[in-house]
Amino acid sequence: MPELPRISLVIPNLNCAKFIERTIRSVLDQNYPNLELILSDGGSTDGSLEIIEKYRPHFSHMISEPDSGQANALNKGFAFATGEIMGWINSDDILLPDSLSLVGSLFTLNQKTEWLTGRLTVIDENDQVQCAVRPRPLTHERFLAADYQWIQQESAFWRRSLWTRAGGYLDESLSLAVDGELWLRFSRYAQLTSVHKQIGAFRVRSGQRSEAIDEYHAEMLKVIDHERRNATETNDLTKAILDAPLQLRQRKEAEATFPGLTKHDPKPFKRSKLWKHALLRRMHHI
Repeated sequence: MPELPRISLVIPNLNCAKFIERTIRSVLDQNYPNLELILSDGGSTDGSLEIIEKYRPHFSHMISEPDSGQANALNKGFAFATGEIMGWINSDDILLPDSLSLVGSLFTLNQKTEWLTGRLTVIDENDQVQCAVRPRPLTHERFLAADYQWIQQESAFWRRSLWTRAGGYLDESLSLAVDGELWLRFSRYAQLTSVHKQIGAFRVRSGQRSEAIDEYHAEMLKVIDHERRNATETNDLTKAILDAPLQLRQRKEAEATFPGLTKHDPKPFKRSKLWKHALLRRMHHI
C-alpha cells in the first residue's frame, strides 16, 4: 500500500485567540500520520500564544515575531516546510473531519493531480455550516477573463513541485489578494482538480479582512492586468480575452462573452477514485 505523503500545513496567526484553538484542534483531530504543522505568528498580544503553547509538541516549527503581513508570515512558515504536499489554514478557519486523509489519498492515487480544492464551505462563529457548494472550474483563461470567483483557500492543497515552478513564494506586495495571485500563477502550469467533498471551511465573522471585498477585487484586477500584458495569444479564445476590456466578470457573464471558456474546463475528480480513496484510507488506519 502506498504511504500517504507528508503534508506541510502552515497556520498564520495574529491576535486570533477566540478561534485559534478550534483551528488547531481541527487539524490535530485528523490524526493524519504524516503531518508537518508549522505556526507563523506575527507577534500576538491577545493570549493566542498562551493557547498555542499547549500544543507546542505537535508543531514542527513555531515562529513568533513581527511580520509585514499575511504573505510575509506564510513565506516564513513555508521556508520550513519539507512536505510533498503543501497548504495553509488561517487561524479562524477549520479543516473538516478526515479531510487530510482525503487530500493525501487523492494525491497518492493520481500522480497527475498537482493541486486540488474541495467544496466551498462556510461556517459561522459557532462552527455551524452555512453553505457548502460545488467548486467551480477555474483555468488560466478564466483568470485572464477576470472570472476567478472562487478557489477556497482553506480547501486548496498543492504539490511542492508546482509551488517551486510557480516561484515558491507568496507576493508580499499584496495585502488581500495573496491567495488569488498564487492561484493565478499555479494556473499557468497546471489544471486545478475539483473535488466534490468538503475539505476546509471559511469562517464568516465580524472584523475579518475579507470584509474588504472591493479592495480584494481591485488588487486582483491589477494582478490580472499584469498577467494579461505578459500573456501570449496561444489560441482564438486567449486572443478574444486579451482583446476585450479587463473587468470583473461573474461566471454567466464571462461564459456569455467568451463561449469557449467551458471547453477548457477540466472535469472533476472521478467518483470511482473517491471509492478507491475510501478503501486506501481504511486500510491505512487499520
